[in-house]
Order: sequence, then C-alpha cells, then structure tokens
Amino acid sequence: MVLFRLCLVLLSLVLSPVVLGEEGTIRIQPFEVVELSQENFVRLVGEIDDVAASRFIQELYTVSARTPVVTVYIDSPGGDVLAGMRIIDSVIGLKSVRPGLQLHCFAQNAASMAFIFLQTACERRIVSSFSVLMSHQASLGVRGKAGEVESRLELVRQVLVVLDKRVAARLGLSVQDYRARIANDWWLVGVAGIAARAADTLGVAACSAELVAARECPLAYALPPEPSPSNKAKG
Repeated sequence: MVLFRLCLVLLSLVLSPVVLGEEGTIRIQPFEVVELSQENFVRLVGEIDDVAASRFIQELYTVSARTPVVTVYIDSPGGDVLAGMRIIDSVIGLKSVRPGLQLHCFAQNAASMAFIFLQTACERRIVSSFSVLMSHQASLGVRGKAGEVESRLELVRQVLVVLDKRVAARLGLSVQDYRARIANDWWLVGVAGIAARAADTLGVAACSAELVAARECPLAYALPPEPSPSNKAKG
C-alpha cells in the first residue's frame, strides 16, 4: 500500500501541468491524486436509467457507512432525467441523515444528466486534462396519445426548472445565461471546465491493487472477460 501511494505521488508529478507564473517564472501545479479503492468509491458509469440509479444508490449507502468522504467515479453520457433526479434526491436525503458526508467526484466523462449530477451533488469536482463535460437542452422521446405526450413533457419541464436553477447557481450564472450556453451542446474539456466553474481542480485517478485484482477498476473497463468453456475466442 505504501508503494502504491508513492507511485500515485510520482504519477501526479509527472503529469502535472507546467504553467507560466508572474514575471515569466515557471511553476508546476500538481494534480490532485484520486485513489479508488474498495472502501471509498462508487461508480456512475454508462447510461443513467432506473437500474443504474438503483445500483448507484445501493452502493452509495453501503460505502458511506464506512467513510464520510465518498469518491464517485463518473463516466456517463447521461440518460433519463427522472432516474437522475432520483439519484440526486437520494444523495440529498442521505446527507441529511449522515451529517458531514461529502461526495468527491472524479469526472472522466460527464454529459447531460451526469453533468447535472456533477454540479448538484458533488462537494468537490475533479477532472483530468482530457475529461469531457457536456450539457445541453434535454430531449425526450415519448410515444402515446397527444395528451399523454404533452403531459409527460410538462412533467420534464417542471423538473428542469428546478435542475437549471441548481446548476446555474453552482456555475455562478443566471438561469438565462446557463440556458443560453446549453441551447446548443456546451462542451468543456479539462481546464476549460475549471475556467467555466464546472470543475474545481485537475486530477488523476488510479485504482488500488485490490480493486484491480477484483476486476472492479473502472479505469480498466475494456478488460476482456475471463475465458471459459462456453466463451471461446473466435478467429
């Protein structure tokens, strides 16, 4: 474990950005090192739907019982507005019964509803140099009778009124300015997210050896499945 932490420190120094300070001086700005372990993190990965929301809430309750600071790893294109709202409401409720609980969120990719979660649920927002953040106007595909479709649209409009106010406040914008920015897809990469106040600091994430051994490291999502007689490689 000591060796692992030393490697994280060295990694942060190697990847730290070099910035030009006053009077032409060169200054190294270290990255924040985000260590993911079985004891401290939950993931919000993939499309947000009812199943993903239920899984996230269950994991959050389990991990927050062990530590007052939970690291959330985000790599999501967004998803269902109402499922995302259920996650946010659950976070608010959990914080009310566990005072002092904080979510420190590392966003590799956070778009749409995942972007809203990042802004409304996370005390600390960390991105890498190549993290991608994106917010846009919600879209909704609904089938049914005209009256039912309009009723569903009105429901989403009411939810978005609340969410837009919360996100705009976190970004230091008026609701009108925020909606103007997301009228077309609003993309932010790395330090641009910090400049837009959509993130707090740059960082790097790394998984503990135990997490890798358990095949639960979200950074290694492309790992192939374990070979088995029923899953043979085909040429």
